[in-house]
Amino acid sequence: MEILTRYVRAAMAEGQIDEWHVWDFTRSADDHRWVTREFGPVRYMGDAVGYQACGAASRRSPLRLEAKITNDLHVGILPKHDPSTFYEVVVGGWNNQQSVVRKVARDRMADPDRSDATVTWAKLTPSVLSPGRNNELILSIDEAGVPEMAVNGVVLGQWQDMHLPEGADIMVRGGWGGTLELCHVNEPVRRYIGNPGEQMPYFQAYQYYAKRLPDFADALFLKCDDDIVYMDLDGLAGFIDHRRKNPHYFVTSANVVNNGVCAYFQQVSGALPASLGHFERPPGGFGGTLWTDPDKANLLHDFFLASPNKEFPLPSKVVDWQERQSINFIAWLGRDIQHMALAKGDDEKMLTVDLPAFLGRPTCIYSDFTVSHLSFGPQEQGVDVNRLIAAYDALMREKLAL
Repeated sequence: MEILTRYVRAAMAEGQIDEWHVWDFTRSADDHRWVTREFGPVRYMGDAVGYQACGAASRRSPLRLEAKITNDLHVGILPKHDPSTFYEVVVGGWNNQQSVVRKVARDRMADPDRSDATVTWAKLTPSVLSPGRNNELILSIDEAGVPEMAVNGVVLGQWQDMHLPEGADIMVRGGWGGTLELCHVNEPVRRYIGNPGEQMPYFQAYQYYAKRLPDFADALFLKCDDDIVYMDLDGLAGFIDHRRKNPHYFVTSANVVNNGVCAYFQQVSGALPASLGHFERPPGGFGGTLWTDPDKANLLHDFFLASPNKEFPLPSKVVDWQERQSINFIAWLGRDIQHMALAKGDDEKMLTVDLPAFLGRPTCIYSDFTVSHLSFGPQEQGVDVNRLIAAYDALMREKLAL
């Protein structure tokens, strides 16, 4: 993904991409830490996501945030002078009826349940969080180091026993059905975190955008896998232009190296020689020998890396398609997210088979924009990952003149 990051940031610098929303569906703590470190501030998190950094508060500088959440906004206050303690302010807990402050050992921040911790303050706060607005929260610290929190212009509490002489780092999370969106976060690159441990978790991203149709109806979406290791930036503008000018397609795919349907058409056009093997038309657009054969994938990648033009043209500039295809790099129009409140399940099948059939709209593959996809799950045990990543990294540096 470091390679993909360089390409995307280059496209943003050129003005081809306006925003990058990095959805964190990582399955390991190391990967989550890398994504957190590499990308911008968090904008959205599911209700089961742990605490995320949100800034700091001091006597000179209050913390201000705008939170879209219905209940259970958790604010973690980490005193800078006391590394062993954190205070947890639960705003609008218990179905948005009560707020409390807990004093908790800092090593318990990741515990899923801290309800047994010491409660130092509690108050009935009926409907303190509004579902109809971005809730404005201000955490200030007075000259004596005493914090005060206000929510939507109403003072929630002032806590004399929470002494913060050197200020505090602030972390936030949702909980108990309350997903959290930090609406003040508008950086061009920002993170969105899905609930951990979900099988086939991607529905969370589609539902997020579908629920915000007015915000995104005029946008054009590019969705790509995290293991895209080459992107033809010279062809990206044409891809975007074609997508915008051809609204009858539901989704449009880039011309993908290491993609079963694309490989079939690449060989039909004569771009892939028989010496690489036979790239058959996957039955119904799904599976096929390339999908399962790492040796075939290695040969295909090596052939692409050795090709001078880095192009595998298709039989025509645009190939209409009405079967399933891998969604390694696809584009759709923002207005079509009205159809994308996807249920949990196989998002690829829904986007390329079920919805196109229901709407009577085809999908297509655009020949003149090439990307390379490292591996599918069944290929992973045999794809020469380290060697190929090194080769694609060198190619990226050559293309971007790094």
